[in-house]
Amino acid sequence: MENKSTHPEITLKLQSGGMIEFEKTGILPNYLVFTSRELRKTWRLKLKADTQNGVLKVNGQITFHYFFDGLGCKIQSLKDGTITEGWEIEEILMELRD
Repeated sequence: MENKSTHPEITLKLQSGGMIEFEKTGILPNYLVFTSRELRKTWRLKLKADTQNGVLKVNGQITFHYFFDGLGCKIQSLKDGTITEGWEIEEILMELRD
């Protein structure tokens, strides 16, 4: 019997850079970019600290909690405010932007 996961595949990219913001603030910004092809959704959130947690919404409803600590990222799926599943994103991609 195969134990197949039911959670949507969510990828995470740690995006660093952006000349417009750097020119304005002198700080190179970092973003967490979560993408789900299955949900046809991308969330781009400014990374404000080495560790950060927050929520990802779909159609205005909180659908996921995320916990990012610089080494990895855990996701919890929510339905009607109840945690239904938790998992860790296996691979975090890095992207540098001009």
